[in-house]
Amino acid sequence: MRRVTLIGLLCLVVAPVPALAQTRAPARRAAPPALDCRACHTAATPTKANPALIRCPRLLVKDYHSVDEAPPTMTLGSSTGRYRPVAFSHRAHALMAGTGKGCEGCHHYDQARPIQKCAGCHSATRLRADLARPDLKGAIHRQCFDCHRDWNPGVTCGSCHGAAADSATAGAPPRPAGPPKPKAPTRLVYQTGAAPGHTVTFFHDEHVQRFGLDCADCHQGTSCAACHRAAAPAAAASRAAPTPRTDTEAHARCFACHATDRCATCHSDQPPRTTGFDHRARTGWVLNRFHAPLPCQQCHVTAGSFIKINPDCESCHAGWQQRFAHQRTGLVLDEIHAGLDCASCHPDKTFSGPPSCTGCHDDKSYPVNRPGKPVAGTARRR
Repeated sequence: MRRVTLIGLLCLVVAPVPALAQTRAPARRAAPPALDCRACHTAATPTKANPALIRCPRLLVKDYHSVDEAPPTMTLGSSTGRYRPVAFSHRAHALMAGTGKGCEGCHHYDQARPIQKCAGCHSATRLRADLARPDLKGAIHRQCFDCHRDWNPGVTCGSCHGAAADSATAGAPPRPAGPPKPKAPTRLVYQTGAAPGHTVTFFHDEHVQRFGLDCADCHQGTSCAACHRAAAPAAAASRAAPTPRTDTEAHARCFACHATDRCATCHSDQPPRTTGFDHRARTGWVLNRFHAPLPCQQCHVTAGSFIKINPDCESCHAGWQQRFAHQRTGLVLDEIHAGLDCASCHPDKTFSGPPSCTGCHDDKSYPVNRPGKPVAGTARRR
């Protein structure tokens, strides 16, 4: 009996068991792909207290919609209730968006897609369950209050709305009173912590009028009241530098144009006595009477760039030698000199100075020997 039992057990061990042979271990799940925390966080090790989240990419899209798409005005609100609707100057606000929060200040998620109606997200009925998403009336008023109370602390409902019972307001919705127009300063003198060169003088009017900068080129994310206020800044106000910032932050706006300039270009120990940009002192190029009245952008055609350009006249005035009337200089060239190239007498192409005769003549010089006749009644101007 014992022998039979042992033989039976041996058979069970040696004999194949189909059910067990066909059973496979469950497949292991593939390891999830390695995630880089910096794809969503600005810190390598974000924490609950400091998640360091980057802005949603949808909010980083700028200028997807042009100002031309904005309607001139929009009517906000309805005629029901205590107050009449408001005529909202949408295009005027769109033009100023670059100095504040941008279009996304109101259109939170519409920079990269068609503009959605406010009522698509904000309920028309008064709901207080989610303060992060106010109802339609609350959302619109919150947007208006952020700016209008900034430059006008005394703003009231009547500043924008006409009373519904006021017969004098019948017809089109009233237009709210706009902010006071800013009076741009001539120049601003900043006192910084730099040593030496603690004084920085900024010629505000020249950057706007001569160089054609718009408000949003420098004023970004600023308060409305910084410019739109009752008390206009003095013509040459002296003020301390703003809240302490790093060198990179303090120079960021200026470096858009002055990244390659020496520190002494802007920094000095006292305000400069000059009243503006001196083309000769800053560039070494003297503007003649024809170029001095021109706007800078007529020669520096790349917007916002005033780098050195090719001084050769042909770079701007192609074929000018064939069209130029020399009598404008007060001298009519004779037949011999009229057929010469301008560089024959002006080898350095400095046409504001006297010509040189040595290229062709060893015994002649200007003005003893003139290559033509003076124009009657005129004197040569330089």
